Amino acid sequence: MKRFLILLCAVFGFSLISEAQELTPESVERRLDRSDRQIEHDRRSQRPRTWVNRGIVFQDIFDVNIQLLYLGMSKEELILFMDEPEERQTIETERGVVRDVLVYENIDVYFQDGQLVGWNERVVIHESPLEEAYEAFQTAIELDERGRQERRLQEAFLRLHGQFISQAVKQYEDSEFKKAFESFQYAVKVADSPLYEEPIDTGIVFNTGFLAAVAGEHEEALKYLKRARDMDYSDANLYVLIKETYVELGDSTSAERILQEGFEKFPQENALLIELVNFYIHADNAEAALDYLELAKQQEPDNPSFHFAEGALFERLGKGDKAKEAYKRSIELDPDFFDVNYNMGVIYYNEAVRMLEEANEIVDNVEYEEARKEAFDVLRKSIPYMEQAHVVDPDHRETMETLRILYYRLGMEDKLEEMNKKLGREE
Repeated sequence: MKRFLILLCAVFGFSLISEAQELTPESVERRLDRSDRQIEHDRRSQRPRTWVNRGIVFQDIFDVNIQLLYLGMSKEELILFMDEPEERQTIETERGVVRDVLVYENIDVYFQDGQLVGWNERVVIHESPLEEAYEAFQTAIELDERGRQERRLQEAFLRLHGQFISQAVKQYEDSEFKKAFESFQYAVKVADSPLYEEPIDTGIVFNTGFLAAVAGEHEEALKYLKRARDMDYSDANLYVLIKETYVELGDSTSAERILQEGFEKFPQENALLIELVNFYIHADNAEAALDYLELAKQQEPDNPSFHFAEGALFERLGKGDKAKEAYKRSIELDPDFFDVNYNMGVIYYNEAVRMLEEANEIVDNVEYEEARKEAFDVLRKSIPYMEQAHVVDPDHRETMETLRILYYRLGMEDKLEEMNKKLGREE
């Protein structure tokens, strides 16, 4: 599912303007200490301004080490703003990606291919400053009956929304999916506030639902994904994600319904058609799968996978001739398609086995010999497909075992000897 996230990288360029003239760890720590004393004071703790100021302090704590950073920034730009680093390092991530690191007093900044891709704060004043800021602003709203702090709160909420998204994207990049979901969730809460004057971005709602699903919070995922749908989020992947979430929740009826709804809205999206085909295949409804597969073939007639799937469905329905026709078309489009070559070989093999079983029931010797000859003729048709499958995947043991039997039954001694060597069955 990770592929669906819309990376809102632009949020790192969000204008994060503090009311303070200068942000340093020392200055924000002093202001936080002053705020801590004020909220313990009987009168000052009842003033909305006290809590607005406290929220802004926590916003500044979030920004203090990263206020000059944005994704895609070059090393030269960073050094221009922050001076030379104390140290330069090169590291390799768990995924084998090489990154350059510029080490500063409070933060390590990571670059890949010359562009800023992340950081790690080594001096952390507070573990969850944005969440604290949100709670402080909520207290201010409750106390501000006359609305005297409304303008400051509107500005703070606009800033806070961008900060939560920045935090979410960073957490996503660090594979902290549950935390990223929670940060996006806060961004939606901020945007839902009457004090947030901008229209809520449907992409934020979608990302919140997506990350909830990745984090295993399927009920929450469904809530946000359905909200994105109701907001007319225009992406077929939304319906795929809702379907996957319903499947995780064990609701196959709703999963089917949402796919059909998505297909009605995006009839040209092959992704939805394929999802419908696969859904009905897994539901053992071959007829419905074939109906949607026919639509998919109309949109992509030269896709070998569609013809292969059609052949497999015809096989399931016992329509061998139609299955072979579909498989042959798939092979024409992609001669090196292992699965279709293997399946085609199996069809002829199984057909020949059935013919031999029927021949064994014949009493008349002449008719028996004729029936056996016809069966072996069909058996020979399996060989070129199985051999091609073996060329494509030389290590597939089932293919080699089938070829060994074919060579034995048809008296192909040289090839039988060669296959026995490959299988380690030399006598």
